[in-house]
Amino acid sequence: MIDPGRDHRRPTSTVYGRGGVDVSKPSRRGLHPAVITLVAVAAIVVVVAGGFWLGRSPTGDPGPAVPAAIAPTSPVTEAAPSPTLEKFGAGFWTIGIDGGYLGVDGDFAAVVGDEAVFTVVEGLADDDCFSFRAKNGKYLRHFDYRLRFDNTDGSDLFTADATFCAQDEQPAGTVRLSSKNYPDHLLHRRGTEFYIDEPSDTGEFTADSTFTVRKS
Repeated sequence: MIDPGRDHRRPTSTVYGRGGVDVSKPSRRGLHPAVITLVAVAAIVVVVAGGFWLGRSPTGDPGPAVPAAIAPTSPVTEAAPSPTLEKFGAGFWTIGIDGGYLGVDGDFAAVVGDEAVFTVVEGLADDDCFSFRAKNGKYLRHFDYRLRFDNTDGSDLFTADATFCAQDEQPAGTVRLSSKNYPDHLLHRRGTEFYIDEPSDTGEFTADSTFTVRKS
């Protein structure tokens, strides 16, 4: 029965039903503990991963070294020998001396101002040495120690007188010559004339017995 003395209007803030709930206050239900644990683990993973990748950044690790580029090098080309520095041997040669050239003055060898070309051949008395033939066909020889030009007579004396041997260990482009039959005598300039002379240990003698040679 309804009690006439009571106000039977429904409260506006209460929903009736099974286990009625007061909706006038917001619900304060908490997260499940398992969810909280999962969130915490995920946060740790993110932090660890971030630190790992930061450690691999250029500021932390420069990465593998890149070999420096090697500049290409040009092949080394040996310079061709200068004609003035060729090794003395058979052929056509100009023979210089300080102040001029070995040349012909009448029948004698003399210092001349113009180049004279000689034909250098194997020595008439020794093919390891040399003989010098002028354009007129006469050979350079010594006679009474003085150098002159004569036609060969084929004798042993002439061939020996006309044979001269190059001294060892001379700089390229130069030559010093000794007589075949007077091996202790060198071709040597005296003024404007040439002789075979015994060497002296002076710079002047060395200069006057050292010839520059150029192949023609």
